[in-house]
Amino acid sequence: MNTTSTSRRLARRSTAKVAATLAVSAVAVAAAISAPATAHAQGSANAQGSSMGSADAIPQVFPAPNRLVATGGSPTGACVGAVSTTLNGNGYPGTASVSWAFAVVGVGPCNLTATLSWRNLDNNTSGQKVAQIPQPRISLGVPDPIAHPYDAIISTGSGRVEYRLTTTGGAVAGPIVVDTVAYSG
Repeated sequence: MNTTSTSRRLARRSTAKVAATLAVSAVAVAAAISAPATAHAQGSANAQGSSMGSADAIPQVFPAPNRLVATGGSPTGACVGAVSTTLNGNGYPGTASVSWAFAVVGVGPCNLTATLSWRNLDNNTSGQKVAQIPQPRISLGVPDPIAHPYDAIISTGSGRVEYRLTTTGGAVAGPIVVDTVAYSG
């Protein structure tokens, strides 16, 4: 067997795997859009008092400026979908804020971990924020990982900050660079 035919076969498998993941994600997102969240079908709020339903989360997992979207499966193989982070460097000086959205559907435990890694390109500091998605969910990150407004703050320092989003299911998004404003007093 020659190397060229092996490379082509692996490329076809990889393309087929990506296409299958995107197709399943599209079906999951379409199902989420067409089916109202159970709690909101009766007009009630969720346990945290939020009036946002699953339909509100769906637009947050589509590409946009300053947003990373990672699509794929879970380590258990029981879930598939998208995790996104929207980043804002214009908040409190020297910090960025992150909002999370999840559109992950499945038939069992997901045990999915999403990690937002950052590196300030101007002062070389780095860090990360982590979100756990233990079971299928379609939400704007309530209750976790943003249980408190402080959890949305990332102390990056001012300057150009590079972000990447990865999941334990093998999904990768980024990098993107977001400018974080300096303090001007």
